[in-house]
Order: sequence, then structure tokens, then C-alpha cells
Amino acid sequence: MDFRFTETQRLFAGAVGELLDKECTPATLRAMTESKDSSIQTLWVSLSNMGVVGMTGPEGYGGLGMSDLDLVLIMEEIGRVACPETIIEQTCIGVPILSNLIDGRVDEGLIKSLISGEQRLSTTLGSTYALAADSVDYLLLENNNEIHLLPSSEVEMVLQKSVDETRRLFSIKWQPTKHTSVEVHPDVVRKSILSATTATAAQALGIATHLLETTISYVKEREQFGKPVGINQAIKHHLADTGKAIEFARPMVHRAAWALSVSDPEEHVAVSMGKYLASKAVNHACRTALQCHGAIGYTMEYDLQIWLKRGWALAATRGDAIAHIDVIGRNILNDEHNSANG
Repeated sequence: MDFRFTETQRLFAGAVGELLDKECTPATLRAMTESKDSSIQTLWVSLSNMGVVGMTGPEGYGGLGMSDLDLVLIMEEIGRVACPETIIEQTCIGVPILSNLIDGRVDEGLIKSLISGEQRLSTTLGSTYALAADSVDYLLLENNNEIHLLPSSEVEMVLQKSVDETRRLFSIKWQPTKHTSVEVHPDVVRKSILSATTATAAQALGIATHLLETTISYVKEREQFGKPVGINQAIKHHLADTGKAIEFARPMVHRAAWALSVSDPEEHVAVSMGKYLASKAVNHACRTALQCHGAIGYTMEYDLQIWLKRGWALAATRGDAIAHIDVIGRNILNDEHNSANG
């Protein structure tokens, strides 16, 4: 097992991080929410032009043909800035599924336009609601284990209340027909959802890292009784415990991406372990940030609330810690049962 990253992978992630720092700022996120938009359109165009949207697409369709291991560092960067775009929905689910249809019913031109980012897609596969459904052209939906592709103009969408205003979620009302159905092997769907779960875990790590770095900077500057609050042992312990949670979760998320990239037989367990630890780490980071910032952390005027809300949302998205530890536990019991009967 070797999931060390290549220089190319690190450079690509670094370049994406620099782009995100410029185009996905607290100011642009606030402007997006105030205008009731679900996307920062210029950011989507920039990510598409860099090839991020089409990373998992086949090279024959204009994609980069990359794996989950290529994608995981970029997802951390996307999480670090609380990027609101439908990268997971399109790159991890939509493009892989539509590029591997059995019946070939979907026009190649549509697949190419999704890979290039010219057209956009969201989905409810692996989740209850569709992210940013009002900003996309197509929706990939499930009905009785069948996959359906519909233009967004043909469905009814209802905005749901969400703790995170920068992550607009919609319930979808629609009517499945034989014309909207697309045939795809169940393994392709299963793997795309595992890929989305791993990407969600990576974004949660990015959020946790930002919260930790922001909190460390704050306690160095915030003074109480003439001294920085960061000199208090209790504060140091909170920060150290948060750092340990992040650093313990990160290699497990990277291992999940590696397992998916090599089709490891235990990939589903690796994904659950990564998401379980990432959810715990980001929840820990949120608690620590709130405790160390005090009342200012609750205010809408302070940027910290953007990352807190995203952290809470991602911790629960595509299975919270409890759901994934249940998967891990069942796998352990199965292994013990097989060993006893072996």
C-alpha cells in the first residue's frame, strides 16, 4: 500500500488552492448569499478552465482521466475555503456515471459539455437533497434503484432550510419515465457514491484545518488581563486535541481515496473509516473554535460562522460518524464470523 502523493498531484492542488484563495473569499460568499444565488459563476468557470470539473472524465471525452487519489488533495483545498460549487456532484458522481452507461442513450456532446463545465449537473444520489439545483442544467436522480437524467427545467424544486446559507439544498419533485431512465451498472453507481463520500470527508478536513489555523491566530492576538489567551493550558489542550484529530483522520481519508483508485476489496470500509474520522475531526474543530473565540464566534458579522456552519453540514452529509461506525462495526463482525468458520 503506497498512497504517497506525487509532485504533480501536490502542484495541481496548490494551484487550485491559489485560485480559490483569490476567487472564493468571505466577501464573495456573503455576496452570493445576499443575492440568493447558489453559485459563484466566475469561480465555476475558473475551476472548469483548470480542468477540475472534468478530472474524472475519460480523456476521449476531453477529461483528464484521473483517480480519487488525484482528486482528494484538491477536495481539501475546496473545503478549506468553503467553496459552494457542485464539484462533488458533477465530478465524483455525474461524470463517472454518464461516461459509463450501458445503453449509451445520453448524447456524447452532453457528456463532453459536463466534463468541460459548460453545462452543470447536481444529484440526489447518496443524499436527500440536491445541492444548488437552481443553478444547474441537469439532475441525476434515483427511483426504485433506477437512475434517471432530467433537465432541471422539467422538475419542481423546493428550497430547504439549511444551517449553511452558502450551501443551498433543494428537494426535487419529478415524474420518472422510460425516456428519462439511463442504464448503468450498479457497481458504477456504488463506486461513484463512495467517491463522493471520500470527497466530502476531504472537504471536511479542509474546513477543520481552516478552523484550527484561524483559532490559533486568534488566541495569539486576543488578550485577557494583558496576556494572550493562548498561553492558557486549557486553550493549548483544546488546540492540540483538535490538531491530533485532524492528523489522525487525514491519512485515513487519503487511504480511502487510494483504495478507490486501485479497486481495493475493502474500499467501502476504508471510505467509512475516513468519513467517520473526518466527521469527528471537523466537529471537534467546530467546538474548539467556538470555545476559544467566545461569543464573537456566534455572530453573523464574524467570518468564522461560515466555516462553522459548513463544518456541521459536511459532518452529517453522506453519513455522519454514527452511520459510518456502524458500517465499520458490521465489517468487523463479519470478519470475526468468517474467521471462526474458516
